Amino acid sequence: MASKLVAFLVGLSAAFISYNLYNPPQSTHIDMSGQNMETFESPEVLKYVESIRAAATPERPALASDRGRWAMAWLHLVIWNSWKSSYFYADKFPEDDLQNYLEYALLSATFLAEHHDAEESALFPALEKKIPGSMEQNEAQHQSFLKPLEELIEYINLAKAEGKIDVATYRGKVDPIVAPIMQHLAEELDSLEGSKLLEHFSESELDAINKATHKAQQGDTHKMLPFVLRTYHISCFMNLPSGSPFPPAPGFVKTLLGPWVFYWKYSQLWKYTTYPMKPVLTAAPQL
Repeated sequence: MASKLVAFLVGLSAAFISYNLYNPPQSTHIDMSGQNMETFESPEVLKYVESIRAAATPERPALASDRGRWAMAWLHLVIWNSWKSSYFYADKFPEDDLQNYLEYALLSATFLAEHHDAEESALFPALEKKIPGSMEQNEAQHQSFLKPLEELIEYINLAKAEGKIDVATYRGKVDPIVAPIMQHLAEELDSLEGSKLLEHFSESELDAINKATHKAQQGDTHKMLPFVLRTYHISCFMNLPSGSPFPPAPGFVKTLLGPWVFYWKYSQLWKYTTYPMKPVLTAAPQL
């Protein structure tokens, strides 16, 4: 049995290497600026985005006290990119692909909601235990856009059930909450500054908190991994750009499991990501 497994893995690796030799990687980036994208191009919003990008350093920090903030910054960029691409494609998806577009838009919205749920169940209580009041602003910001976020998710589910979407209604639900969300995602990182946390926690305690927070936000791997995946080998960049070190998964996860196993179950969704595997869609409205 073990020899058969080894033979299978060797064969799979050989096929993977051969594929890459004959299919050189190419980065795909869709320009999502211009008409109707003012919400995502306002100076206020872009200021928050740049603040997040500054925390998402190319190198993964060696210390647990710095890794929590670092990982959070990368997740916040996934949220930014997925919301922007969902908004952009709301009037550009192929006419016969409504359900796939809506499923992607729903995933983008629920990813944010589940991210906040994970923080409130694992991260905030752990930090509040030793630093009372430190998460109050984060919690207040969560509450400020929780109801509009729930209404957005309800609308996308309704659109799926009815088989139609009103783009103005969808974008009208997104527009008012983009700035508050990005403000929160930027300012939350300040409360996770490693030097501040080390005044109250040890490195081992912070490592345990980081792992608990990560575990709290676990979903369908066939959706979650491709949704955030970055791998160089077959240009499968999804909602993070080429060269990003996140997620910090083993190489075989990024080069084999991600693009060869988990990608395909929901492959029809990933054309709507910010960095799709192939430039399947154009910027010209098709509806």
